[in-house]
Amino acid sequence: MKDNDIINNLNNLKKIREERKITQVKLSTDLGVSQELISRYEVGSSFPQPSMLIKLSQYFNCSVDYLLGLTDVPTPIKYLSSDGISTQNYELITKYNLLSNENKSHLDNYLSFLLIQKQ
Repeated sequence: MKDNDIINNLNNLKKIREERKITQVKLSTDLGVSQELISRYEVGSSFPQPSMLIKLSQYFNCSVDYLLGLTDVPTPIKYLSSDGISTQNYELITKYNLLSNENKSHLDNYLSFLLIQKQ
């Protein structure tokens, strides 16, 4: 596969961003880059550095292979292993990763509250 083929297939970035209802502006703010750079990634006029590919995959909780268009399965390989993680748990992890740090803290506190109430 030629580099241009991979760049042209980076449209999975746009696909996953739109599926998660995240704007280019929000993504760029969360990653500390310009909205214009995100747009260039999505149209194939610019290619992310490896460190940015990793940040994007962590942000969306997907594999770099998915972002590059090398697979149609967005699930990171660590969740496809035989460790027994369920689809529901994977979806919860994905949603959690999309929260702001402040909302993650609120959710953590609420979960602690629920666990205390359970006893």
